[in-house]
Amino acid sequence: MLRSTHKIIAEAIADQLGFSPENAFIFVDGTLGPDTHGDFPHKTGKNSKILQKIEKARQLFFLNDEYAYGELGNALHYIQDKWVDDIKIENETNLANDDNHFLEKINQAQFPENVKQEYHNIADTLLKIKNTGLDSWFNHQWGVWHIDYASCVYVFADIVEMMLPTLQPDTSVLNDKTKLEQYVQSDAFMKATKQGFQGSLVTNYLDPKITGYTAAMFTLALIKPPPNQDNIEINLQITYRLSQEITRYTLAKPEKFKHQDNWTHKNETQQIRIGLLKPQYLTLIQQPIDEIHNERLNNFYGEKQRFLDAWPSIQKAYPSIQRSDTWKIILPGLIKILETN
Repeated sequence: MLRSTHKIIAEAIADQLGFSPENAFIFVDGTLGPDTHGDFPHKTGKNSKILQKIEKARQLFFLNDEYAYGELGNALHYIQDKWVDDIKIENETNLANDDNHFLEKINQAQFPENVKQEYHNIADTLLKIKNTGLDSWFNHQWGVWHIDYASCVYVFADIVEMMLPTLQPDTSVLNDKTKLEQYVQSDAFMKATKQGFQGSLVTNYLDPKITGYTAAMFTLALIKPPPNQDNIEINLQITYRLSQEITRYTLAKPEKFKHQDNWTHKNETQQIRIGLLKPQYLTLIQQPIDEIHNERLNNFYGEKQRFLDAWPSIQKAYPSIQRSDTWKIILPGLIKILETN
């Protein structure tokens, strides 16, 4: 998205939400900031950064720190680039104003029916939040969970890859593919990782990663456009509406919310370690947390076996998996642990 478009969107949101001139300036400046960070491309691969900046903005807001507006502006820049390419709009009159016109544009678009339905689902969410508030869309008993059992295995492979120099300090092993393969199939590797792996699987599969309003805000931030679709007018309207609602509830006082949790009130013991979350593994499940926990408890071993049954086909797909060679060596070592327990 062009800097001029980021600026117009930010100014419109600041005006709509009644920011002070000082906070509006910081917000607009923050929205433009990532173009000077050099971390291109901004359109892809920024989900973790988006979540980190939104969470930081909320924590700064609790402290009455004006740079909450700048951090949130940074996050919105990446979200906006995800939706809209470099187009130029003249002023904020091009942004979303008429809900019926917005829906009609989706109806008239030449989309396949499944894509049209996906756009309608996104629009319905944003319109409900806009018109009747976040609590009308989001049940406080929902949470964001690992998508499936496989994602719990994969995230531990990520962790092991990061910790590998500690597990195996011998650089001659780490730098030699054959030696590394031998190590991850060894009893030493199993002994070093077995307990942590099993605990990680149980925790990640049976318990939500985030709950309450934090889950709602992160779910909004991770909404993405349907693949291979680029209707500029519709995507621009969604981008503006999405940016506005994320801003409204990230920079909102506690009384704006129906319930109380670590998103509405600062609680040092409940800080979320965003850096450890892998957005590609997570999904919002729109059912009460206790129900999902019990369902997953009952099918835990069945899902483990389902994953092991699928393992041969997963190995065949290795060439197309966008992972490092080290990660691809580690994963079979973890599978061996699963098979022997």
